[in-house]
Amino acid sequence: MKVFRRRMAPIILVSSVSLGLLSMTGCGSSTTSTPAATVNKPEHGGTIIQALGPLVAINWYLPLRPVAYNSLYDAWAASLMYKGLFHIAPNGTIDFGRSIASAITWNKEGTVYTVKMNPKWKWSNGSPVTAEDVQFTWNLIKAASAPTAPAPWPYAGADSGGVPQLIKSFQVLGTHEFQITLTNPVNQTWFEYNGLGDFIPLPEQAWNRYPNNINLELSYLASNGNNVNFFKVIDGPFRLTSAVQNVSWTFTPNKHYDGHLPYVNKFVLAYQTSETSEVNALKTGGVQVGYLPLSMYSVRSQLPHDTLNTSYSYSIDRTILNFKSPQVGNIFRSLPVRQAMQMGIDQTAIIQSLYNGMGVPGTGPVPLHPRTFLAPQLIKPIYSYDPEKGKQLLEKNGWHLVHGIMTNNAGQQLSFNMQYDSGSSTVLAMVQIMQQDWAKEGIHVSLSPLPFASMLQYHHQPTKWEIQTGLGWSYGGSYPTGGGMYSTGGGYNFYGYSNSKMNSLIAATHSPQPSPADSQKALDAYQMFAAQQLPNLWMPVPQGLGEIENNIHGVRSSANNFTDAISPQYWWVSQ
Repeated sequence: MKVFRRRMAPIILVSSVSLGLLSMTGCGSSTTSTPAATVNKPEHGGTIIQALGPLVAINWYLPLRPVAYNSLYDAWAASLMYKGLFHIAPNGTIDFGRSIASAITWNKEGTVYTVKMNPKWKWSNGSPVTAEDVQFTWNLIKAASAPTAPAPWPYAGADSGGVPQLIKSFQVLGTHEFQITLTNPVNQTWFEYNGLGDFIPLPEQAWNRYPNNINLELSYLASNGNNVNFFKVIDGPFRLTSAVQNVSWTFTPNKHYDGHLPYVNKFVLAYQTSETSEVNALKTGGVQVGYLPLSMYSVRSQLPHDTLNTSYSYSIDRTILNFKSPQVGNIFRSLPVRQAMQMGIDQTAIIQSLYNGMGVPGTGPVPLHPRTFLAPQLIKPIYSYDPEKGKQLLEKNGWHLVHGIMTNNAGQQLSFNMQYDSGSSTVLAMVQIMQQDWAKEGIHVSLSPLPFASMLQYHHQPTKWEIQTGLGWSYGGSYPTGGGMYSTGGGYNFYGYSNSKMNSLIAATHSPQPSPADSQKALDAYQMFAAQQLPNLWMPVPQGLGEIENNIHGVRSSANNFTDAISPQYWWVSQ
């Protein structure tokens, strides 16, 4: 799971609220505009430049990420150089033909998982990708998830798939086979996707400088997290050859890649100073793969050489409340306060006025598109926009207006600061709507724009923020349980939400069930409780608008809305 900054028109994204294109992963639903003549045979050569979101930079290239660097864009950079253990297809199934793992089996109790690896995969230096490399990853994850891990750790994925706390042992069975034993039975599908998915093979022989001191090793790797020259031994389709901060990140083909070799000579992820500059780059050809902010949808007619693709990625948008804040955390722990705040968010108005009607309301922790795992009761929000009802709820729970601001008998006020992503004019318009509507309930909110990277950096600094919005959450191909986000102490529960019933319901989604229907029943119970309890505030999700130059091919056909991954090794340029 990853946080993203959506490209909005006004949007945000890993997980953000900007609206627009949630990366190019979502190019594939519907298409408008007349593409160039069909070219059947891929051509080699050329450069493809893809736009990042406004003011979004890539700051971390390691496949293992701390919370502060757990963005979708950091994950893109890593995934171009390092293959995951398995490849998840757009339909949500594992494609072993494109995976390092050739087979995954488990015992009937769901406690022992055996993974066989395809011996064809090699590192760029010619060494085979082995089970020892996966064991190296396991040792890093285990140490990076511990309380004693050095900064900037802990590991962002801690606990999201039962890793590392449920793992009893890791055993290398052979050069290309390993076995993981768990402490207790679990839902096998959940562990396969959310647990084993963390075990990205890393080049142990090249990277393991401190084999007898794992914390020194973690510090060593972190010190090279954004060092381009460190990433020489790779097993993915591209290598990072140049990184100019706040300008561009250039990738060239890994000629020793054992999968589908890239067609292009260069693939570039380009920094954008604003939504307007990105659209101008589309007009001039400075960007070939980009996005159209929803707030600039009227500009579509000025892009005759591009094809527009609309889609939804498998993600949610949310406004995050800081339960750890020494100033206001105890206020946010009051459910009536959270309910009133949710009733004060006019999702319909945001969708209609800011997203040109191209969006869906946020209803809970499971995305509405596709509805594969969605509880049927959550097609619509539990809490409708009703600021008067929200005001009455606050008054019933000990709050009363003093100079226009809700105040309780202890003198506390519903007065907060909300940080938002500064890269999107749509997000700015959205937070202004929220500010005005909350004022109708007696909730005063001041607004602070921040760069996307700064918002992420504050996540483990409880004194630095109270509310954050403009961030999205991508499930990235995982089973949509909330262990990492909403369980007490979860790896991405940096905001300190804690509820014993929530913990139990999440645990039930991780437990073995007698049938798929029973598994869905457990997932429904969790998401219904989360939707009602509001561990964060649910926000509308905009449709992504992707723009692809007509002489660029393979983007739509290789798109994966389920994982939000990109596969530019399949993209090519027609002359």
